[in-house]
Amino acid sequence: SGNPIGVLMISEKLSLTCDRLLSHQQLACSRSFCAAPLRSKEVCVHPLQPLLLTGHHGDINAMTFGKRNIPVLLCSASADYVIVWDVENCQRKIQEGEIATGLVIGTLLGEVIHLSFCFSDERVAACSGAVIYVLNSKKQKVICTLTGHLGPLTSAEFCPWDRNILVSTSEDRTFKVWDLKTEAVLYQSFVLSASPLLSALFLEKNRHLITGSADGQRQKVEKWRWRDKPAVVSVSGCLNSAIKVNIWTAKLYKKAHLSFLLLNVGHDKPVSSVSWSLSRQWLLSASDDRSVRIWTNGSSVPAITMGDNMFSKPVRGAQFYYLDKFLLLASGPALYLYLYDVDTTRDDIKTYKQRSVFKLASCITTSTGITALSAINGFLSYIVLVSGSDRSIQVLDMNKGSVASVLPDAHSRATHCITQNKGSAFTGQTPESYNLFLSSAITDGVKLWDLRTLRCVRRYENHVNRCHPCSSAFSPCGRFIVCGSEDKCAYIYDIRSSTYLHRLQRHSDTVLSVAFNPATPEVWSFHISA
Repeated sequence: SGNPIGVLMISEKLSLTCDRLLSHQQLACSRSFCAAPLRSKEVCVHPLQPLLLTGHHGDINAMTFGKRNIPVLLCSASADYVIVWDVENCQRKIQEGEIATGLVIGTLLGEVIHLSFCFSDERVAACSGAVIYVLNSKKQKVICTLTGHLGPLTSAEFCPWDRNILVSTSEDRTFKVWDLKTEAVLYQSFVLSASPLLSALFLEKNRHLITGSADGQRQKVEKWRWRDKPAVVSVSGCLNSAIKVNIWTAKLYKKAHLSFLLLNVGHDKPVSSVSWSLSRQWLLSASDDRSVRIWTNGSSVPAITMGDNMFSKPVRGAQFYYLDKFLLLASGPALYLYLYDVDTTRDDIKTYKQRSVFKLASCITTSTGITALSAINGFLSYIVLVSGSDRSIQVLDMNKGSVASVLPDAHSRATHCITQNKGSAFTGQTPESYNLFLSSAITDGVKLWDLRTLRCVRRYENHVNRCHPCSSAFSPCGRFIVCGSEDKCAYIYDIRSSTYLHRLQRHSDTVLSVAFNPATPEVWSFHISA
């Protein structure tokens, strides 16, 4: 008592040493037992001594206990078999000198990475690849097969208050709610996170569903603000050690402050484009000097430099693409797709030698010079939008490597900015919202387009844009857009109305670039003198 944080006591009840790494592998634990694979193909149940269950021919990838206490059921899965074991019956057979056997309920389902019993222990959900197999726990029978996720599954859990409801999570960063009677999807979530969803948990008391994800990074320092008093908390730790918490009282500095953290110098001509990677580890810059550079976070020396007359024209647009797997570059009439690998290690003697590598994966040539491009990096999308000097907007299909659709005469002048509704890892939108995109052109305002119909559905013209390339952006929730303007203001529009909601003033010159904070309701804007 008296501790503002509160203390949670954790005591160790059992420690196991395994003969191989079990990272990201589902282990089984109940109130009385726990189970782990031994020698890859055997199941070792603790604290029963000894209880080794043998029956798998391949490596065991997942296991789980049933929800009921009598009988205690354990399900284990490998690429060849899914087996249900009656733990107490197996223990009794071994004590009597007999061989403990389990019931094979599934064969050759592939690499099963997650298992789950329903609350009556009559059914088992097995996740293999992008397929969910619902199995009968008492005999070898596949009750139903569920498919629909775009990425590998990570978990599937039965609903405790409705036996016909199943929820699945996937690496496509969404979850689905299934009706097991009709084998149909009752609900599909939006993209909830920048990282794969790893687990799902039902709270029966409040009838809530919790999903968990991880960005794959080891967290070293975090800061929270205490409600009672200003404080800074630093948490340091790693995957294999305890967490250490330090608290200091601190005064809040309320005055707005902006300063340079790092100055990256390397381009010889004006920079035309900058883009963060999804992991926020790398910064991609392009310039009129016909070069592209990747900068690592915290270093003023580029990890990758793409120059030496690789591009015949200035690079007008550059960004990371397909969850940071590719670099997408626009130069002249061509759109380049590069694979890359960033290596930050350097030889102390040959400091000039670049260890990072890149390779051209694809090149699409359009009929006109590209003036702007837009692609979604936050989730998997094969659609890329480019605008041309002939005032057209082209929709590219990266799966086919060709132009899928063309919007001729999209504006009265060449489009200088295209912005897709990319959403945010901190909020969700309806799937239909991701079909919208914005285009901006000098003297022609901002237009809102729908990819499904390839038509302009709304225009925004209350701001001033006569000679400078002012940009626009969607809000993370998809309800608002913000535009730069030459009257020293930034304009916020409701996406459903052509009249502006707010005019953000106090700039000293033309507002060229605008952006929303993805997590909090803030707008950043930059003007010429800045």
